[in-house]
Amino acid sequence: MPRGTRGRGNPRILISVDTGLILLVFLALLFAWLLNKVRRFFRLSPVAYGGVMVVFVVAMLLIWGQQHS
Repeated sequence: MPRGTRGRGNPRILISVDTGLILLVFLALLFAWLLNKVRRFFRLSPVAYGGVMVVFVVAMLLIWGQQHS
């Protein structure tokens, strides 16, 4: 039993947010904004834009998961 619970459940509610994950979300939004500018310049199709975003999200999740394994 964790310390301080004494059978009543944990009286303190702690919300832990992973700061690395928050940073990755911010970087993803920044990347999406910059990619939109590049997409307009190079006239990429929406399918190509979506493909680049999917690859970016998968790469970021792999990096984040590698740090937490």
